[in-house]
Amino acid sequence: MTKPLELPVIIFISYLVLLAAGIQEGRYVKHEASYDQPISDKIINKIIETGDGDVFHCIDINLQPALSHPLLKGHIIQMEPTSYPSELKIKSSSDTIATEAHLPTIACPKGTIPLLQNSKADLKTQFSFDPIGNTHHRGGERAGCTTYDEIYGTQVAINVYEPKVRGQNDLSASWALMVNGPTGNYEGIGAGSIVWPNYRGDNFARFHIYWQVNTVNMPCFDHMCPGFVQVSKSVGIGGRIEPVSTYNGDQYEITVTISKDPKTGNWWLAYGRDKKPLGYWPPSIFNYMNEKASACFWGGQVHGPTVQLHLPELGSGHWAATGPGKAAYVRSIKVINKDSQYFIPGTHNTFSGSTRPFCYDAGDIRFNDDGARLLYGGPGNCTK
Repeated sequence: MTKPLELPVIIFISYLVLLAAGIQEGRYVKHEASYDQPISDKIINKIIETGDGDVFHCIDINLQPALSHPLLKGHIIQMEPTSYPSELKIKSSSDTIATEAHLPTIACPKGTIPLLQNSKADLKTQFSFDPIGNTHHRGGERAGCTTYDEIYGTQVAINVYEPKVRGQNDLSASWALMVNGPTGNYEGIGAGSIVWPNYRGDNFARFHIYWQVNTVNMPCFDHMCPGFVQVSKSVGIGGRIEPVSTYNGDQYEITVTISKDPKTGNWWLAYGRDKKPLGYWPPSIFNYMNEKASACFWGGQVHGPTVQLHLPELGSGHWAATGPGKAAYVRSIKVINKDSQYFIPGTHNTFSGSTRPFCYDAGDIRFNDDGARLLYGGPGNCTK
């Protein structure tokens, strides 16, 4: 089902306006984000350099940045989910299965986690990236699909490309994003592939995580501010994704799963088809995302201070209409209900669309036994 420009701007915002009527105010907990704090040499257990030049510091899991969050004082780390969502009985799909892309394996010692060495840019002065619409999408555009429901997690396979991004502070993301909250105070969590030149001084597709709390003006990425508790000693968040897809050539994808632990309430993030747990967002850091999400978006998004002047590529840099193998896709889209079971988004509450259809587009959503799927993308660099 396809909607025009309405999705995901007008419908997305109006839906959350209605939600606001039933949400009580006054629950805010004031705290400040501490961005990109340097890691003390005293807590570095081991230093590992990857083949592409990234440097990871292995630090004690109990000394990671997340635990400096004022709401996580005395937090006891949960090392793995108490249970996993029930799988769908999936029939064979007619969709072409791409090869799985991977992150570099970081061999940190037991009891430590890898942290990517400080980025090239001074992220304290980064632009205010606002993917969830608290500033009415100023400086950003998106194309993909959105579903509205009581959502306790999602799973999606994301086609990975390296779109061209001209502005150093601009970015082009292909990801999953869940939100909740009243207008102007949305909260969100997300993960996926992002090309962001200012992050490491390159144009590689990298695996990033994101979250935003309504009491903090700035967004949070990776470990640049406290909140996400990592448990994996071998996966480096912010690392390069390889290989990447080529237009009309070999296709590669990553699988992202975000699920609410039914016992602890933690929002768990898993990477890959084998659902390797990376870590979690504790519910205590949120005011509206602490229980569930009300909407979920899958697809591509561009953002940055010069995006409106130099719109970057989205997805493969080609229109959805060019078809499979040429346009980027998100597929095997599923959501998780309160009983921790996967289900396929409904045709009545799931819509595709673009905020700037002259520059980017989203194709029709296909529903099958493997979940929902759609193509999206665009060359950007347009003036309309």
